[in-house]
Amino acid sequence: MADKRLIKVPLDELRTFDAEVIGSLYPHKGKIFRWVKNAGSTDLVAAGPCLTLPTSAIDNINKRVVSPSAAGLETAASAAVFNAAGSPVAAILKSGSDTGDHGWVQCKGLKKVSMNQSATAADQYIGGVSIATDVDDTNWGRPLGFGSVRTPTTTVHEDLIDKKVVLVRLHATTGAATAFSAYVDIQCL
Repeated sequence: MADKRLIKVPLDELRTFDAEVIGSLYPHKGKIFRWVKNAGSTDLVAAGPCLTLPTSAIDNINKRVVSPSAAGLETAASAAVFNAAGSPVAAILKSGSDTGDHGWVQCKGLKKVSMNQSATAADQYIGGVSIATDVDDTNWGRPLGFGSVRTPTTTVHEDLIDKKVVLVRLHATTGAATAFSAYVDIQCL
């Protein structure tokens, strides 16, 4: 039997208040979306990355999101980079915005996203992994090679990273950061 749930806010719309019970999941056409609040001071870009807001309250981990730079360079380059929340369906504006700081983030399923590109195809093949980026809030970082994920501070085996996007179709290797440039499987539940 199909899992059905009615929602008040369409997937591509925003609200200035918690209209869907913050943190709730919505399965739709083989994908899963989460209703979240942008708790940061930077707007989130549609099809770009967002991270879960680091918090000591376990109940709030999947309710509030921030841009990669909002976690701070040191945090984003190490632990928080593994806390990818998914990809906003529509641009979710910064915290306190009177035009909408609550919206939907796709946290599971196939999606065309904005991804940084490499000048070569060396690390950009099917199965390459991206875990957000600490240098660009509008694009996922370029996919990293099979077998290990390299960050500025460490090397971690990719099997240990459970929140990521996986490249499912090759994209151009011009070195440019191109919007809506890659097809990925989002794995951020």
